[in-house]
Amino acid sequence: MKHLWIIFKTEFNVWRHDPITAMGGIVPCFFILVAFALLFGGRLSFKIAVINQDQGEYGQLLVDTFEQTISPLDNAPYYAVQELDQQAAWRAFEEYHIEGIWVIPADFSERVAAGGDPAVEMYFMNYNDDRAKNHRIYSAEVLWQFYQNIGLDGPPIAVREEYPLPEMVDWVSIISVGIMLLSVTLGSIFNMFILTYKAQTGKVTLEYGLSPRSLGWVLAPKLVLALLFGLATGTIFLLIIWVWLGFWPGWQIFTVWMLAGLVAVFWTQVALVFGLMARNYMPGAVGAVLGAMIIFFIGGGLSMVRAHKDAVTWVAWLFPNTYAVDPLRDLVLFNAWPADFWPVLLKLAGFALFALALGSLFATRKLRRIG
Repeated sequence: MKHLWIIFKTEFNVWRHDPITAMGGIVPCFFILVAFALLFGGRLSFKIAVINQDQGEYGQLLVDTFEQTISPLDNAPYYAVQELDQQAAWRAFEEYHIEGIWVIPADFSERVAAGGDPAVEMYFMNYNDDRAKNHRIYSAEVLWQFYQNIGLDGPPIAVREEYPLPEMVDWVSIISVGIMLLSVTLGSIFNMFILTYKAQTGKVTLEYGLSPRSLGWVLAPKLVLALLFGLATGTIFLLIIWVWLGFWPGWQIFTVWMLAGLVAVFWTQVALVFGLMARNYMPGAVGAVLGAMIIFFIGGGLSMVRAHKDAVTWVAWLFPNTYAVDPLRDLVLFNAWPADFWPVLLKLAGFALFALALGSLFATRKLRRIG
């Protein structure tokens, strides 16, 4: 126990003299979050113009309906109607300053009152399929709301919607939890890598290799410190999410630590192996960031894995992040217990134990060979 404590203090002092290493799990992840917030955040309302040629009252009621049709995501209208005359509206549309134009014909009110088939003309930008899809959805909701406002029966099919979750979250929130897991991954990798690298450059590995005792007392402090610093960087990132986006797991944070910690154990062993082989710190650090980023992108960092299992590449299933990211989203974004918690926990434990066995075996043989 005395030897274990001495090694633990030695390893901690190595980190204390190079604390910038711990920032490897925070700084790049913070800038990634800022980048995705700029890409996917902000107001979701599409800018449109309305050319109202109607001679009756229903045309103006339709115009007023745009502001009443609210998105449940951010409590903002789907469409932000711009105050433009007909000529200015078409010019803005052609110059890509607005997303679309609604044209309400002169006989719109007359057809509505007569129980006929009122029609409107819609011109929308469709330069990608996602925006075209949104226009179709938003325009349908506006028209449904208009039917309700004027007290007429809506289209022949009635729709009842029920949602399993208490609220809706935007893509930035979904991505932020993936980045939090990336922060844990990078934090554990960087700290294990620097501890192993310092042991090499300080020629301590020779003394380890000559030790008559089991090398478990050498490897355990590195694992504990790397795991703690990985969880610390992840927790700091959770605080950033809480301040910025308003999400916090509450008492579920202990479960978050457990799931993220098992993922971190896996990556500490990967870093241990590469740390014992690396001869230069900077290429290893850059490789760690690039490798972790690839896992982030293919392992559900940007979208829900459960909803897109068929689209997840087979390589992603070889890493624990892919299994952990959705349960972590349940805990952080909704404070909800994941329905697949126990299967995921067993899989993550399997990944961690497998990595520990291989990492310890490799490290022991490597250190003995040096000794």
